[in-house]
Amino acid sequence: MNILVIGAGAAGLFFASFMDKHDVRLIEKNEFAGRKLLATGNGRCNFTNLNFSAKNFKANNKYFIQYPIEYFTNKDLIKYLNEIGIATTNLASGRCYPKTMSSKTVRNALFLQAKENADFIFNEEVISIDFKNKKVKTKSDTYIYDKLVIATGGITLKNSGSDGKIFDLIKNDIPLTKMTYAITNYETEQKLSKKAKGTKVTAKASLIVDGNFIKSSIDDVIFQDYGLTGTAILDISNDLSESLVKKRSSYIYIDFFPEFSKKDFEKYLESLLTRFAKRSIKDILIGVINEKLLEDILKISHIKPDKRGFEINDKDFKNLVNSLKSLSFKISKIHDKENAQVTLGGVDSNFINPATMESTKVKDVFFIGECQDVAGDCGGYNISWAASSAKVASDYLRSLDV
Repeated sequence: MNILVIGAGAAGLFFASFMDKHDVRLIEKNEFAGRKLLATGNGRCNFTNLNFSAKNFKANNKYFIQYPIEYFTNKDLIKYLNEIGIATTNLASGRCYPKTMSSKTVRNALFLQAKENADFIFNEEVISIDFKNKKVKTKSDTYIYDKLVIATGGITLKNSGSDGKIFDLIKNDIPLTKMTYAITNYETEQKLSKKAKGTKVTAKASLIVDGNFIKSSIDDVIFQDYGLTGTAILDISNDLSESLVKKRSSYIYIDFFPEFSKKDFEKYLESLLTRFAKRSIKDILIGVINEKLLEDILKISHIKPDKRGFEINDKDFKNLVNSLKSLSFKISKIHDKENAQVTLGGVDSNFINPATMESTKVKDVFFIGECQDVAGDCGGYNISWAASSAKVASDYLRSLDV
């Protein structure tokens, strides 16, 4: 059985590494394998998460996720990486990494395993696919296949090879969903001062869409001149990008003191105002709020910086509490498409068999990884999905040729 794989990213490498004693060829447009994998997790390769469920994923078919992640679990992935020589570790958050904290470790070990089972052909860009006659044409050659596995990624990190051109080649035969960029940063209508640019705090970011709470995360929030970024923003990014595509009213509320209930925070703030009643409000808050944000917080609260503690009235107090417990930003658009980490949308999962990864529209064609309309949360879920979907497809194809 002649198996042709398009794409040597995470999904393609996992697929090839899982195969054995089969005629597998893998064609890749780049000069080496796993280019995008090297950028994963800020170069550290966060490959899965100990906190894992179908709720961590989005897909057009919400029932599509469960079978693959149960067939090849996060624990199975950790065990497999250990078996191919990768020592692993995890953080308190549940995020899992190679012990070396280097993406090269995972890329290199996967490639070494994969090339034992597959022939790699680099610098080969696909220009057409003839599903009827089972032919894939590149700029320099034509490949015949019995089974075709498409593992080309989505539309993110185009410089890595995931430029989305594959979707133009298959769109007449394969149903696609609308695609956008996720796990990225966002522009806001409200802009803070230049002084606040780059300020990082630990806070709670809550996503509110059309007035309804969707999701929240407590982690780093970074204020930029264009809007918001940081791990807490990336954690809610998939839902936020989805809401923007659907043109829904989207707000992020920042709670600088998530460890306090609103009532307890009011008591805390009252105690500061009483204790330092003769000081200016700016001086009272100097040990409470990052100095680079202080002027913006007071301006948003309509309080003059030199106003003394005993002069703060009920309206001032209410405004200040709201600014520190629920500072709102209306999200206008995605800021950084070039460095977005995952594609939201892709090959419609309603037309992929979750038990084989075979297209239900075109026989003998399989889709794995990010080219599907599956998007995992920030935190290692997308590499884990690449592995799970690849394992399902590889085991099925191996079962056909025993």
